[in-house]
Amino acid sequence: FRHSGAVELIAGGIKRKDTERHERLSLESDCSLNIKNVTEEDYGSYTCQQYVNGQKQGPDARVYLHVLHVSVSSSSSSSSSSSSSQTEISPGRSVTLSCQLYSDTGFSCDDRVRSEGVELLWVNQA
Repeated sequence: FRHSGAVELIAGGIKRKDTERHERLSLESDCSLNIKNVTEEDYGSYTCQQYVNGQKQGPDARVYLHVLHVSVSSSSSSSSSSSSSQTEISPGRSVTLSCQLYSDTGFSCDDRVRSEGVELLWVNQA
């Protein structure tokens, strides 16, 4: 819902064409919302509402989408950062891995770690 208010994405099973992300959205047969190529701008609160003959039925179903963005900075590269899945570095060079959690629940990352037990861990797959 961000601070600008709610944006209707799908109504009556039909996608709104005037939203910036309408091409990346699809409604599945089980009424689930599919978002392709998720970006940092997609984070936030999504609400599903059920209507029968124009009358709202039951409570809202709210889902919070958190987006984790990982970037790489290397002293051997002229570019400042990259979001590719692989980065080559030479021996003796350094690399900095950064991650940022985009969330719209009103809590900082530190608050989320303390209250919800969220952990961000770096793991060497090798």
